[in-house]
Amino acid sequence: MSSHLAVLASLALAIFFSPETLVLGLVVASDRKVPRLAAFAFAIGATAGIAFATGIGLWMAHAAGADVGTRHGSWLGFVARVLIAGALLILGAYRAVNAFRKKPIADISKPDHTPGTLRTSLTRRFPTLMSRMDPGADLPVSQRITRAALAGFAICGLHPKIFPIAIAAGHQIVQISNPSVRGLGIVIFVVISVAPAVLPAIIELVNPGAVVRIKEGYERVMKDRGRWITVMLLLGAGAFVAYDAWHMMPRR
Repeated sequence: MSSHLAVLASLALAIFFSPETLVLGLVVASDRKVPRLAAFAFAIGATAGIAFATGIGLWMAHAAGADVGTRHGSWLGFVARVLIAGALLILGAYRAVNAFRKKPIADISKPDHTPGTLRTSLTRRFPTLMSRMDPGADLPVSQRITRAALAGFAICGLHPKIFPIAIAAGHQIVQISNPSVRGLGIVIFVVISVAPAVLPAIIELVNPGAVVRIKEGYERVMKDRGRWITVMLLLGAGAFVAYDAWHMMPRR
């Protein structure tokens, strides 16, 4: 059981050290009109996004029979483990390449920010909706709050760099048969993984206006050292899930 808890903690820390969530949260918390409300809306949306992606992982594990309490599970469960392990290892390798190249952390608030392929495609198809998601767009208070909540949900529930991690966590939770230990694992994962989304709201509540300065310092730290922590966590968790897949492979 302790190994499953260690993997859950590793996955949660991988989300915790992923710069995308905190940087976007700090950008949202720097809203000119309603920084505090926007920060809390972002935190709520991000928490819902984590729950959504983790729920998909739970569903996948149950549907594939990966929660069967036998020494050897089903072939569907084996395939699910292999896919999750592969996603974690690929994501870890991708982040390692970015860390080695010291690729800048994406910051949509910067004028020279280049949108990704997905955002460009969505902007082409839904120009009005995507223009409202621009942090610089002058919107009414209600729409600013909605924008913040949707940004939180998207970055934690749909972002390709965080979505697979939350799915892997949901799959890992199912592997714990003891209800009390499973509950502890859920608490550990939730508390650690949502911390970056909640932190901007806490900062704005305690020290209004400090988010810009904190964002710059955080980006410097993550660019030099923090990214490698995420890489090691993802590769370690991916290796564990891969070993678990091999160990539980039917007819082995």
